[in-house]
Amino acid sequence: MRLHISPEKTVQEVQQAFQVEYPYLQLSFFTQPHRAFKGSPAEYMVKDVSTPLGALMPEAKSGFVDLPPDLPTFEAEALLERTFGLHVQIMRKSGNTWLVTSATDRLTLAEQNARGKASENPAFLPPDEEFDYREQE
Repeated sequence: MRLHISPEKTVQEVQQAFQVEYPYLQLSFFTQPHRAFKGSPAEYMVKDVSTPLGALMPEAKSGFVDLPPDLPTFEAEALLERTFGLHVQIMRKSGNTWLVTSATDRLTLAEQNARGKASENPAFLPPDEEFDYREQE
């Protein structure tokens, strides 16, 4: 997917665009960075989805970022940080909750999305995969 980022866009607009391509994933925005394979502290989460991205960027930039299905989760997060200074955490749907994907950051966006879809039917596990219920550290 090709995601358009600009200082005028709101958190909600970007989240909705991302979920069109990856309906079982969510982009959560934070005011502070997190280390690779670690979760972001909840206290830094941007809760007001009407927040413009420009308020979260150290330097206002516009452009596009490609987030193809074969991109590992940690690389997608790092790409948004390197390119636009945006601190994001990709979350995956699990039943009625959203899990931080830090324990499975090596999975691609497509694999994360498939696991989220599989969580709608707990009896279904993706082929040849063990389901890890210990997503959060």
